[in-house]
Amino acid sequence: MTLTIKLKDEFFGGWTKFEATWLILFLAIQLAIFAIQPDGWIASIASITGILCVVFVGKGKISNYFFGLISVSLYAYTSYTYQLYGEMHLNLFVYVPVQFIGFYVWRKHMTSENTVNHAGVEEVIAKALSAKQWAMVIAIMAIGTYAYSLWLTHLESALPQLDGATVVISLVAQVLMILRYREQWALWIIVNLLTIALWAAMYFKTGDTSLPLLVMYMMYLCNSIYGYYNWTQLVKQHQGQ
Repeated sequence: MTLTIKLKDEFFGGWTKFEATWLILFLAIQLAIFAIQPDGWIASIASITGILCVVFVGKGKISNYFFGLISVSLYAYTSYTYQLYGEMHLNLFVYVPVQFIGFYVWRKHMTSENTVNHAGVEEVIAKALSAKQWAMVIAIMAIGTYAYSLWLTHLESALPQLDGATVVISLVAQVLMILRYREQWALWIIVNLLTIALWAAMYFKTGDTSLPLLVMYMMYLCNSIYGYYNWTQLVKQHQGQ
């Protein structure tokens, strides 16, 4: 199979009509927001590539890391301009290098056999957490949120508690994503709700916020719900559960 065919399958293969419509609708909304708020072009590019990233993750496509690298780099800059230092640290020092790590790990665990998509396009082999693993995840998030919120308070972050919780849960969700666990999506749902609250709170506190990023996380929330559903199908198909 030539590189051109592989790329064509990766970007355009295996989508259902619903998923294709879902993605096009999300991108159209972001373009409309850019037309309304053209001065936020950096945030708009971060949002568009971010949407491509999370939708591709939901499909188990490894190319999500290409879009993710662009999105998190620009999101880190935007967070810095709003003094959301927790978000900036998370994206710049964690999410950027994680794109390379995630690509490397996923590359070893892709399959084009017995796939959920009916086109035989490569998708990641998904797993599920045990009850004991879930308990460990919850404990780590609780301790991490408390400690990091104290640090952000010291740095005079705009919203240290909310910012801290968002960062820690995002970190854990990102690790679960790299390790291919379905339960990442349960945490992403929480993260998306917290981040929506974060950017909305910025508006009520300062009278200013990033509309493209606020809407992006609303879209992320919808995608996380679908992502959990699709990864449940991946687990059933790949692990026989």
